[in-house]
Amino acid sequence: MSAPGAGPGGLPSLSELLAWSTTHLIEGAAQLEATADRWDHAFVSMWKDVHTVGWNGTAANGAKARLTSDKNQAAGGAEKLRAGAQVARSGASDVLSAQNRLRYALEDAAEAEFNVYDDGTVEDTHTEVDRSDQAQDFADRIYQRAKELVGVDSHVGQRLKDTVGDIENDINFHEPDGNGVQLVGSHVPLAPAGGSPLSEARRRAVEYADHWAGNGDDSRRHNPDYKYFGDGGGDCTNFASQAMRAGGFKDVGNGLDDWRGGDIDDWYYNNGLHTPLNSRSNTWSVAQDNRDFITQSGRGEVVGTAPMQTSKAALDPLAPSKAGLQPGDMIYYRDPSGVINHTAVYVGQKMENGHLVDVVDQHAGGGNNFRNDWMPETDFYGGRSLAEFVHLHYPGE
Repeated sequence: MSAPGAGPGGLPSLSELLAWSTTHLIEGAAQLEATADRWDHAFVSMWKDVHTVGWNGTAANGAKARLTSDKNQAAGGAEKLRAGAQVARSGASDVLSAQNRLRYALEDAAEAEFNVYDDGTVEDTHTEVDRSDQAQDFADRIYQRAKELVGVDSHVGQRLKDTVGDIENDINFHEPDGNGVQLVGSHVPLAPAGGSPLSEARRRAVEYADHWAGNGDDSRRHNPDYKYFGDGGGDCTNFASQAMRAGGFKDVGNGLDDWRGGDIDDWYYNNGLHTPLNSRSNTWSVAQDNRDFITQSGRGEVVGTAPMQTSKAALDPLAPSKAGLQPGDMIYYRDPSGVINHTAVYVGQKMENGHLVDVVDQHAGGGNNFRNDWMPETDFYGGRSLAEFVHLHYPGE
């Protein structure tokens, strides 16, 4: 039986729906926020300058009034951009959830030994009994899940349009004579914020990390397909390995020759060939072993370090990017005894309190694990405390 190109009920094909990416939403959210921060910084800086140079008189008063108006107008536009970023991020999560529901419906049909084709047709592999009613039930459920996914995607697009679609009309600085000066570059594309574009592998890793960063109090922030090691920081390397796998790194080893999961040259999780009680390697979930596997196997190398001798205030907020890290790379944290006991996924930069900082996604204690600044609050200062910046070689790069 061959499958037509169209999907169920005239929708896109099932393979197309499952291949839909939310990378543009995740990267677009970062771009919207970065643009908002740039607008705020630029207009606040000009406003401060004109108020601090000791300039007085009629012209000065006019300039101050004009810059105050422009600053307030830019601030309103910036808030719209930030609202759009929130819509984009929540929309990405909603689309991924709808995709998962479609995927689960397909898996249920497969487990019941029905064939499902790209157009949504369900075929019974058994001929000895009539299961046509069950086949129809599966087909109906798959259609509903596919229709729901298309609806969610459309809704996200409309919400983005409603939130930021008229931004160019909002940013229009009028001269006293009525002539307008349109803000140059007010169009904000949903694209990377700058520099070389990320490889597809890195985009997938960052997309995964952004989606699942968080703690155990938020059920959407740890993937139920993987064992969860708790909200006290014990899940950090398990989470980082999941992001690596999402970026295309393949499992190494199968557990058969590694009963206790201790081989430093293996890296795997439930890849189908493990022995009982050995579903993952230590390199998958133990920070020190994970770092050693990456650096000793040629999958990455340490490109910089940052001693953490006193406090967070003494650290460079941009140390990871200055060392050469790209989104999708790893940061490993040594405690005062010199032992690596935390891993975080470097995902880029954001503006924080008027300054650019490098940020990570992680599973750690506390509630702010999504795009948080890379600098630890406590426990990693003094003694031999050190951050190691490890650049990964993603497949295909």
